[in-house]
Amino acid sequence: MEKIGNKLLNKVTFVLLSILSISQAAAEETIIKQEKISFEKCLKVIATSEDKLSIAPKIEEVSDLKRVAIFILIDGTLTITCDGQEGNVTVSTNTD
Repeated sequence: MEKIGNKLLNKVTFVLLSILSISQAAAEETIIKQEKISFEKCLKVIATSEDKLSIAPKIEEVSDLKRVAIFILIDGTLTITCDGQEGNVTVSTNTD
């Protein structure tokens, strides 16, 4: 009888861990907004966000026409990607 209980407990534990792993992976990045915008205006969005959040972002200069600003927040990150070649801005979040 104990073997059946242990097997059931092991299966339930496996299922719960699988669900937690899948939900954590699915919650990684959420795109909030994506729209066409000039590269210069996109850089202003980063500057304005820095002023409003009162947090200096980590800026990654991927190329001459692509910048990624990462704001470290209490519950995750806010990322603003300026892509001058595609002519768009993408704002996304990543929760911890």
